[in-house]
Amino acid sequence: MTRWPQVDFGHTSYDAAFVKGDVYGVAADSVHSTKRPLQIAIAGAGGVTQAKWIPAIRNLQTRGEPITVSAIADPRLDVANKAALLTGAEAFDTVKHLLELHRPDLLLVLTADSAHVTVATQAIERDIACLVEKPISRSFQEAAALARLAERQSTLLAAVANKRFSPPYAMAKALVSDGALKSAPTLFTGKFTLGYPYVDLLEGGTVHLLDLVQWFMGPVAKLHARAVKRDDGGIESATVSFSFKSGAIGSIMTSASAMSFKPWERVEIVGRNAFLVVDDQFETTLYDDEMGPAKSWRPTIPNTLMMDEAFGGYAGLLENVLDAIRGIAPLASSGLEGAATIGLIEAIYRSLSQDRDIDVAAEGLVP
Repeated sequence: MTRWPQVDFGHTSYDAAFVKGDVYGVAADSVHSTKRPLQIAIAGAGGVTQAKWIPAIRNLQTRGEPITVSAIADPRLDVANKAALLTGAEAFDTVKHLLELHRPDLLLVLTADSAHVTVATQAIERDIACLVEKPISRSFQEAAALARLAERQSTLLAAVANKRFSPPYAMAKALVSDGALKSAPTLFTGKFTLGYPYVDLLEGGTVHLLDLVQWFMGPVAKLHARAVKRDDGGIESATVSFSFKSGAIGSIMTSASAMSFKPWERVEIVGRNAFLVVDDQFETTLYDDEMGPAKSWRPTIPNTLMMDEAFGGYAGLLENVLDAIRGIAPLASSGLEGAATIGLIEAIYRSLSQDRDIDVAAEGLVP
């Protein structure tokens, strides 16, 4: 490998800072200014909305993306009002009322997990595009039905897969696509740990890793899971082994016994006499030379970066969905892909309860 692929994550470009004197990267530019203006509405105004998605919207607006937030709904009207204050939007206590008075170009579905399908269905039936937080549903059948409804309506349905837009993972994907592994990927290993007792280990956390498994390796053919259970029967730790349709194999381990304030991730992807490591969503390392050094990519993070929105992948994912609505970019993470990830979670639960291999397609867990 003679060069690293170009992966941008919203920071000030060299040309802007040193040629144009625009150190914050906020000057008007033709890339953004010529885009069709779009309106966003938000369903659900809790922590994820205020800490991740509203800042991601601000990130894009600061860079010149012509978007506005028209309305926010949450059954806790005080919470809706607070979030509306951040965006200049109108507050509602129900999504139904919001959709009666507003017709946004995109509805961000950021409600409680149990309401994702109900809320997205209301919007899709009105031909309003949706971006649904993970998990798209806690039921595979519901997730698949929602994806099929969106297809019948020819309405855009996107699933949250923000780690695909996080720079170290985007770099790893670009390296794989450029042939840096000297073959198609043959082995995937992943680790995810989480210590928040109020977050479900699979649907709330490991879902990200299960999306990455399929993004890098393609469809899963079979899986087998084993777990250590808590006293209440919930999963404390689990391992899952995979065989992929490509013939590759893989495994992940996931645990809820980690330190609460330090979740940890590690992904390794092996080719032929070469492998990649993404460590804690921060650094990408390529090992491709028996005698030469490893090649490590750790982006310089300038103090002008809005860190979590861009580096966490939220702004990149949102921009992709908006451009897909405009018809100027392909959608990177579809509702069908979100449903496929929920299919893997249901397959894991079946494997745990029955202690056997699960053929994902044969058991109807592929949308």
